[in-house]
Formats: sequence, structure tokens, C-alpha cells
Amino acid sequence: MTNNINFLTGIQDPGLQLDKEGTETIADKFKVIHLVKTGKCLCPICGRPMLKNGFRQRPVVVTALSVAGVKTFLMIRKQQYICKPTAECPETVTKVATIHGISRGCRIANNVKQYITKDLHRNISQKELAKDYYVSASTVARTIDSLEDTFTPEKNWLPATIALDDFKSGKFATSGMSMLLMNPVNHRTIDIIQSRNSRFLKQYFYRHFTRQARLAVRLIVVDLYQPYRGLIKELFPNASIIADHFHIVAQAYRAFQAVRIKVMNHYGHETHEYRALKRFWKLLLQKVSSLDSVHHRPRRNFRGAWLSNSEVVDRLLAMSEDLQKAYDYYQTLVDAVDHGQEDELTTLLKRKLTSLPHRFQKVQRTLRQHQEEIIRSFRYQLTNGPIEGTNNKIKVIKRTAYGFRNFFRFRIRILIALKNSHIMIKDPLNTRKTSPSKLVA
Repeated sequence: MTNNINFLTGIQDPGLQLDKEGTETIADKFKVIHLVKTGKCLCPICGRPMLKNGFRQRPVVVTALSVAGVKTFLMIRKQQYICKPTAECPETVTKVATIHGISRGCRIANNVKQYITKDLHRNISQKELAKDYYVSASTVARTIDSLEDTFTPEKNWLPATIALDDFKSGKFATSGMSMLLMNPVNHRTIDIIQSRNSRFLKQYFYRHFTRQARLAVRLIVVDLYQPYRGLIKELFPNASIIADHFHIVAQAYRAFQAVRIKVMNHYGHETHEYRALKRFWKLLLQKVSSLDSVHHRPRRNFRGAWLSNSEVVDRLLAMSEDLQKAYDYYQTLVDAVDHGQEDELTTLLKRKLTSLPHRFQKVQRTLRQHQEEIIRSFRYQLTNGPIEGTNNKIKVIKRTAYGFRNFFRFRIRILIALKNSHIMIKDPLNTRKTSPSKLVA
């Protein structure tokens, strides 16, 4: 009988027995399983076996895991116990039977909360998750809150290589931007930091990590945001900074687009040049090595001339000297970053500012300032690519939930959905064996 109860409810308590009413289905909407909790009980004061003293007048109603997709309740009658006064126990002691698998004062079985925790990695809102398990959204929120200690960073440890990048989180921070901390080697998320503000970041690292842990960091991958540099030198004295490839190229990309739009506006909306530069802007951003120079097609913007993609780009660049210079700079930078060419990058950054379009002069100054960090990125081949992919997943989590008002729940939903350095949530139905090496954080 006990095995049948365990099978039905998932609660493994040997004192649970099926009551005489058995099970019933009410209005085809929910199922009720009538149970009795009895058995031996020891006095908490003298340790003697207590006497049975009838049953509690009102049964306890507990929400359990659904059976065959039907909402299920447990109607449990609890045994009462009494220990009469003796020399060892001078006062009368009474007690009500407790159930293993149901917390004291709670009306939801523990295994329901465990399955909610397991399903937090799914891309569904808290409200939808609550509907799946026939509980309230507040219950899901409390379950998330109970996990906060599980995701506390280890004070005495940080990996030798870390990556930092900000993402748009919400009104949790004054700037609306939070920070993602990750190990770029094994792509494990270390933590989500509430704000990217320098003062907040300084307080966070001093509070959560010891000096020994921070001294162990040797490489930090970060974007070109200048305020991070002084902060990193203070918090991680032994670390060298690596500039992220994406943000390096993004500097030239934005400048090139600005030059192209300026040339378009110079010719005017009704001109052939304006329409051609607007129509073929993607060709200008393609790498020179990937441009098709073999296949020719009639081009409406060039009076039906049969041109290859490479020839189209040549005609576009002939429209403006500034556009030609900007294109050459952009393509040279992309090639140097893609192939890790230190000499090519050095030659590019030696170009005089006056020889470049106005928008590229600022890019040149920025890249010169971070030249050492860029060259270091060629040597170590580390980028913020894993973080950028994670940022997209965070956006999906936010969109599914229609935003979060509580940062700590938002943080736990992110961490539990990602590969992280704290825990790994496993599906109990998954019987595949995992090698010990894959479980190492």
C-alpha cells in the first residue's frame, strides 16, 4: 500500500496510508486522495513512545503533483499524540504527526516545488509555470527566492580568465544596464551584477570576492568602454586586458555607415548615386575576399549593366573619395582582426589622422589608445562572443516574462537557464550517464 501511495503522490513517508474513502474525482476537474498519517512517535522531551490520542479534527489539504494531468489534492488526517506527566516529563506533551515531504505549515508538497525549480530553465513566464503545477504565481516567486543562497558566488575563487559585458536589464540600475560576468574559456556564467556603475562594481567585487581570488585573475576580456580600465587595474592588479573583437570592428562599422549616409545626403534623394548607395549598402560591408567577381547580373541602378558584386562595389566607391578611404580602412581592420595580423594593424594605426575622413579620425584615436589590448586579443584568441550570445538569451527571458520588477528573481532565472559555475539542474527522467570530467565546473 505504501508503495502505491509513493507512486501516486511522490511522497515517500512510510506512515502514510490510504484512508477508507480512497480516491475520488470531483466534477472531472480535480482528484482527491484521502490519506491517514499515523505510526510511532517519540516524545521530544523524554524520548519515550507517545500514546495515540485520536486524529486531528480537520484534515490537512495539500497540493500534490498532478496525476494523469488532473489537478490533485491530498486530504490527510493526522494522528495526534500525547505523553502523560511523569517524573522525567512533568508536564503533558502533545504533538501532531509530521509528514516527510511536506514542510511544516505548508500546504504544497515539497516535490511540487522541486519540479518547479527544475522547470525554471524553460522559457516560460512564472504565471504559465504556476498553471502547469496548479499553484499560484506567488508560490513560484517564493520558490525562486529560496534559491538565492544556492547562487551565491564563491568568495575564494575566480577563474584565471573572465569576461565582462553589459546588457539592458531594466530599472534595477540608474543607467538601466546590468553586467554579465562569465568565464570565456568554458562559457560558464559566474554571476549577474545589478549595475555597471563603477562605484557599484567596486563594492560588488570587494564584498563578494577576496583579494586572493581577485589576484588569481590573469586575463579580462572587455569592450572599449574607457571607465572600465581604471576599475580593472584597481580590482585585478595582476590582470591584463583583452579588447573584444566585436567592439573593435563595431567602431569602424558605425563610422563607415556614417560616411556612407553623408555621401548619400550630399548627392540628394532623387539622384542615381543616392539610390545605388542605399540599395547596395550590404555589399560594401562584405569582406573583399567574399565578394563575387564571377557571376554577372543586370543591375537596374546602373542602367541594366551586367555587373558582378565586385564591380558594383568599385562603381560605388568611385562616387566619393571619402567613401573609398573609409572602405579601405574598414576592410583592412576587419582583415587584421580576422587573421590576427599584428603588422597589418600596426601599419593601419600609423596612418595620419588628416588622411582619414572626419568620422574615422575618432576611431583611429580610440584604436591607438587600445592598441596593446587589441594585439593581446590576437595572441590569446579570446572574445566576448559567448557573452553576446548569452545576452540574446537574456532578452528572450525578459520578453517572455514581459519584464521583471525584482532584480534578484531576474538574476536567478538567468543563472538557472544558463550553464553556470554554481549548480546544474538535471532532469530526473534523463538516464544518460555523464562522465565525471563533464561535471567539473
